Amino acid sequence: MPSPTVTTGLSSPTVSAREAKRLATRARLFDAAVAEIKRSGLAGADVTTIASAVGVARGTFYFHFPTKEHVVVEAERAEEAKIVAQLGARRSEFKDLPSMLSELVREVLATEQRMGPVIFRDMLGLHFSSTRPVEDELSEHPLADFLIDAIAKAQHVGQVAPDADAGELAVFFLTGLFALLTTDTSAPGARAALMDRYVKTIVSGMESR
Repeated sequence: MPSPTVTTGLSSPTVSAREAKRLATRARLFDAAVAEIKRSGLAGADVTTIASAVGVARGTFYFHFPTKEHVVVEAERAEEAKIVAQLGARRSEFKDLPSMLSELVREVLATEQRMGPVIFRDMLGLHFSSTRPVEDELSEHPLADFLIDAIAKAQHVGQVAPDADAGELAVFFLTGLFALLTTDTSAPGARAALMDRYVKTIVSGMESR
C-alpha cells in the first residue's frame, strides 16, 4: 500500500491543475463582467452575455459570483488597493493631513477616468444601496484602513482632536466624498473646486481646537 505521503504527492498535480482552471475561468468571467457593466451599467448588465463571452454556461457565473454586485465590489477593492499603493509610496511627500486627503481625492477622480463613468457611479452607488453584498465589511476596504491610519497619525501629532474617533472620521469623509461624486454633475473644473472645498470643510471639523 502506498504511503499517505506518496498518495498526496501523486494527486497534488491534478488538484492544482483543477484549481488553476477554476481560477482562470473566474478571472475571465470577472473581466467579461466588468466590461459588460462598463457598457451597460450594473442594472442593465446581462449575465448570459457575460457567460457567453467566456464560453461557459450562465450557471458558471453564479458559481463564482453570487450576484453582479459582487463583481463591482471586487473591482472596487482592486481600485482601492491601487490608490493605497500610490498614496503609500508618496506618504513622505504629504506635509499634513489636508494635503494627503486632497491627493486621495485626486486619486479617486483618476479612478473614474480609468474605469469610466458608468461603472464608477455604480461602484459608489452601491455604498448607499440595499443590494450591496451583506458580507461586505469596513475592514475589507483598503482605502478606509489607510485613511483611518492616516487620521490616527495626524491625531497623534495634534492635527486632529484627541477625543475624535479615527474610524468614524474616516467613514464620514469617505461617505461624504462618495455621495458628492455620485450626485455631482458639474464640469471638471467646477467639480475639482467642489472637492477642494469638501476637503477643507471636513478637515476644519477634525482639527484640534
